[in-house]
Formats: sequence, structure tokens, C-alpha cells
Amino acid sequence: MVVNTNNTSHLLKVTPRLFPCTDIEIYITNSFRSAVDVVSPTYWEDNNLLNISFDYSFEDESNYQIKITDENSEVVFRGEVLSTSQNTQDYSLTSNRYKW
Repeated sequence: MVVNTNNTSHLLKVTPRLFPCTDIEIYITNSFRSAVDVVSPTYWEDNNLLNISFDYSFEDESNYQIKITDENSEVVFRGEVLSTSQNTQDYSLTSNRYKW
């Protein structure tokens, strides 16, 4: 996933391992510094995707690992995030082939 560092509000659309029934937390780990931050987002289900809205200030050109858990510490989603201030590009080879 790619996030824009010019924004502090972010929306992730993920395919979860399970759909939570309780509050969730996002553990954001900077891959370079190993610093872990915990964010309490809002979320909703739409078309079998989990939409997660949260505020966080990512550092430019950094990699992050995210782990989303519910109140029972069950992992809902785990993935990686690349932060950049550049605009993302669409390539015709993979256009509409993958859902991000």
C-alpha cells in the first residue's frame, strides 16, 4: 500500500483475515527505526473490504509494517506501507488487474 505524506488522514481498503465485531487498533512500525505507534481508527465494511480511516503523520520515503488487531488481540490484517509525497502512477500492464 502507498500513502501520501502530504496528508495526515488516510483511508486503507484491505481484505481482512476476519471482520472484527469490536474496536480495532493499528500497530504502525517504522521499518528503519523499529519505532511502534498505536492508532485507534474508525472502520466499516463495504463490498467485502474493510475500510479503515485514521490520522497519522508518516515520514517521507519510509517503509512501515502495519498490524491491525481487534480487542481480543486477533490479527485482522498485516501488511506493508510505503510513504511518499510523489503521485502514484497507473500502468496499463496491471491496470484493473489488482485491487488495492
